[in-house]
Amino acid sequence: MNIYGCDFSGAKNPEGKIFIASGRLDGNSFIVEQVSSCEDRLDLFYEIRATKAPWGMDFPFSIPEYYLEQQYSSSWDKFIQGAYDDSRDQFKQRFGQIHSGKSSRDLRLTDIAVDGKSPVSSTPIAMHAMLYGARRLLHNLHGEAAVYPFQPYREDVSRLYEIYPGHGWKALKLKSSAPDALQDIPASFKTQIDSGFEVTISAKAAAGATDARGQANQHARDAVMACIQMAYCLRTYKLESGEPFKPEFASEAEWQLRMLEGLVVRMLP
Repeated sequence: MNIYGCDFSGAKNPEGKIFIASGRLDGNSFIVEQVSSCEDRLDLFYEIRATKAPWGMDFPFSIPEYYLEQQYSSSWDKFIQGAYDDSRDQFKQRFGQIHSGKSSRDLRLTDIAVDGKSPVSSTPIAMHAMLYGARRLLHNLHGEAAVYPFQPYREDVSRLYEIYPGHGWKALKLKSSAPDALQDIPASFKTQIDSGFEVTISAKAAAGATDARGQANQHARDAVMACIQMAYCLRTYKLESGEPFKPEFASEAEWQLRMLEGLVVRMLP
């Protein structure tokens, strides 16, 4: 099975910041085959539509329950359908100045579970800028992709899952900025996650995760991690069984709020 992972850091300016990693899952083995950069957001849109495969996406699919209730009638569908109702500045002003991770009201339960940042924060990282672009991508993919857990599984389209690469790096006890981070993934995966799962990163993929000077590209590395997490979670938690069920990694509270706040798919160390 083909698996994809995407780092969406360039939601506002994609040049050198949006990366796609792709690989092949075969039983208990997964190989990351290549990593490529998107010159334009439309490249990502095209790839998602064309591949009809599982995708691990590194961006928030929804917003905290409080803001969804206050501004979108507690409806994820209304939140996505309204993607073109605001300009970028208007969307930012909906939430005001929010410091990432400082208030539980500003975090989804699933953000807390992975030690993630608030999707509506403006500082120190403007997550709402990523959310603005991500929401429009989901809007334009309506009917042509199935967004987990909000929409039912469909084999005839790509399936999108929210992934947080930072959680994957922590689970493997690796620093994504370390020079040998990619080379260390296979051994760390066996030690920290699952000794029965084989991860391989091809030479082509490793080369694709570097810049023109041969230096490591953080965005490309996060795409690789998203791809690996997607493959392992898909195989381990049977996410594409076709029937909705609470996966092992999710808390009961997260599961109860999934149709409002979404669910970050993640590995259990």
